[in-house]
Amino acid sequence: MKTKTFVLLIVLFIALFVLGFIGFQIYMKQEYNPGADNIAKSKVAVIYCSYGEGVKGMVDIIKDKVKADLFELKPAVAYPTDKEKFAERIMNENQDLSSVILDNQDINIRKYKFFIFATPVIQNKACPVIQKLINDNAGRFKNKAVTYLIMYDEKNDNPKETTDFFYYRLHEAKQKTGFMTIKRGEQQLNYEIKLWFDNMKFKREELK
Repeated sequence: MKTKTFVLLIVLFIALFVLGFIGFQIYMKQEYNPGADNIAKSKVAVIYCSYGEGVKGMVDIIKDKVKADLFELKPAVAYPTDKEKFAERIMNENQDLSSVILDNQDINIRKYKFFIFATPVIQNKACPVIQKLINDNAGRFKNKAVTYLIMYDEKNDNPKETTDFFYYRLHEAKQKTGFMTIKRGEQQLNYEIKLWFDNMKFKREELK
């Protein structure tokens, strides 16, 4: 009798364990809105390039909200200050990304759960340094949560090619809704970026 009771208890324990495990897996795969506060508890990296103060200002707002690690991508050889030479070099780099050499940027992608890429739109594309990093490491972002933040001039820029680049080059990552903006005041950007984070959906496992 004692043996049967013991066996039943073991079976019951195993059943409860299995049910608990299955329930936990279902719970972890459910979508929810963590908001900036819970996103901040995860390992977040912001990878950005900035030709001026616009994107850097947005990145600073994001850092204040989620306390992310910041990585500014720069080329090994600085861009010329002359506008015509700058535009010519960007055009050449877009045509041949293998010519882009990053300035000693070694980002431990494995360390982070959530990546935010921030870039201005230049000649309708993301910064060549951003394109270079993603092209060289696209497979390493597999199953990572990723999103993008784009600043553009609505009169002169078409951001579609930039959004398509992130969508197709990071297709194995867990993509979140991106954020696009023209240049705005700091107060308005603060408000819009907060809404962006508050509406962003994750599965619980993506931030753990």
